Amino acid sequence: MKISLITPPSANIEPLIDVFTSKGISVMVNSVSKDCDFILNTSCASVQTLENFHKAYPEIPFINLVLDLYGTVWNSPNPHNYQHKKYLEYIKKSIEVWPISSSVHKRMVEYGVPVDRLKTLLIWARFFDYPAEKIKDGRYILNPVRPYPNDKNHGWLKKACYELKIPLAETSHKYSEEVFQKIIAECSFTCCEVHEMSTGGLTLLEGLKHGKPAVASNSEYEGAIDYLGHLGIYFNDGSYEDFKQTIKETWENTPKLDIEECRNYCKSHVSKEEYVDNMISRMEALK
Repeated sequence: MKISLITPPSANIEPLIDVFTSKGISVMVNSVSKDCDFILNTSCASVQTLENFHKAYPEIPFINLVLDLYGTVWNSPNPHNYQHKKYLEYIKKSIEVWPISSSVHKRMVEYGVPVDRLKTLLIWARFFDYPAEKIKDGRYILNPVRPYPNDKNHGWLKKACYELKIPLAETSHKYSEEVFQKIIAECSFTCCEVHEMSTGGLTLLEGLKHGKPAVASNSEYEGAIDYLGHLGIYFNDGSYEDFKQTIKETWENTPKLDIEECRNYCKSHVSKEEYVDNMISRMEALK
């Protein structure tokens, strides 16, 4: 099988290229030829490339792997000039669509994507090892998610921590990998305040591997439950006061999770290789 893989720079997607190749799949990255079996687009940012490829080779079926297309994008500032309308148009034209969580699947249905074309494939996580003796509770909460100013829950965590006098670390993707891992390994717990997010932020799952509890919304548009499962702590998305109380209780009585259970749970999560296997299986079924 030969595929055209369209992707901007991405820590989630680019590592998959070598895995595809190791499994006998020929991959053209951000290029295409007439003998490709599929075009696989992985981002809204690359939809113009998808359109160009489709116009050049309209006979090649294309698939969209959808990381997110949140309800807020339609009325939010768009500093990167993403073509959201065109992206949705090409999602709807896809032979198949691969949302990465049930929350993204729900949005796709609401946007009018036929249900029979939707196949939810949970994405892999970049788990890291860390010396057990250096993992500790440094008594601060970690918010590893970049700000979503137009999300209805934006600012809840900062507000609650201010009112409760709890130290808060907000990384906003500004640290080196080494420093970021240290911040995760030494936090009391992680938290994603966001109402709508495809995974809740994979850092929550990566922290869980090291015994770090994770707090997330119970919103039907929050995909964290697909990734954290029964080990997550979920607040009532409709109430700031419930959120604040959840933060207070989790801070004052921080759960001591069974590290082996956490590691086994994370080990059972789809690996990079399994994720590629799942995609190959879907493409083989479509041929």
